[in-house]
Amino acid sequence: MAFLTRWLQFLRFLEGLLEFWDFLTTPLGLVASVGLGLYSLLLALGTDAAAAATLAGSVALGLSCLITRPNF
Repeated sequence: MAFLTRWLQFLRFLEGLLEFWDFLTTPLGLVASVGLGLYSLLLALGTDAAAAATLAGSVALGLSCLITRPNF
C-alpha cells in the first residue's frame, strides 16, 4: 500500500511538472523564463541587482513585443 501511495505522489509530481512545462511554452512563460534567466546570469556575473533587473526587464519587454507583434 505504501508503494501505491508513493507511486501516486510521483504521478502527481509528473502532472505538475507537465503543467509547468506547458506554461513555459506559452509566450508569457517564454518571456518570464528569459527574463529570470538573464537576471540570474547578470547577478552571477557581478552586476548589481538594480542594473540586472533593469537590463533583464528591458530584454524581456523587447522579446514580448517581438513575440506578440500584431500582423498588419
